[in-house]
Amino acid sequence: MTPEKPLRLFTQVLQQVIPIDASQAHDFFQHFDYQELQTDDFFVRKDQVCQRIGFIESGMIRHYYLHEGEEVTRWISLEHEFVTSLGSFILAKPCSHYLQAITPCRLWTIPKAVWMEQYQQHELLRSFWLRVMEFTVIGFEDRVYQQLASDAEQRYLYFMKHYPKFLEKVPQKYIASMIGIKPESLSRLRAKLAQKAIS
Repeated sequence: MTPEKPLRLFTQVLQQVIPIDASQAHDFFQHFDYQELQTDDFFVRKDQVCQRIGFIESGMIRHYYLHEGEEVTRWISLEHEFVTSLGSFILAKPCSHYLQAITPCRLWTIPKAVWMEQYQQHELLRSFWLRVMEFTVIGFEDRVYQQLASDAEQRYLYFMKHYPKFLEKVPQKYIASMIGIKPESLSRLRAKLAQKAIS
């Protein structure tokens, strides 16, 4: 029996991207298997090939890599989002970074072989994948531009505007890493912006 709450969330997320009814979403969701990750468990490690896509019912998964011995956060996948190591999944090559739970996570995952089978059979899924790729590329392009062309304050203000959920849910040390500054610098920046808002 398909659990009602995650199916409802799954359907709502799909409907934000493509016109799909509950029956069609149910048919797709039945190919997903339930999994739990505890804090610090890995969805996939560097040098492994990512062979699945996950739907996060609850929790957060951090995408990070190591640079000169330090962890650099690339992104955080939040609840009610899909998660995978995209390049590794598509190209079947070793992952260049780590995907690790930073909270306990409830996940629904689909193996790549099953995903591809469904992808070949269903036009709706191909439309969904195309739209997700478009959103992903546009978001990545914008974030790269911000990193290269903006100062720390502008990058944080961009983050506040476009990713407000992160400010509510994600620890500040990870947000600092994503915008390329130290946590203490982010604390000073937030204090400065708060003072501006008061005055």
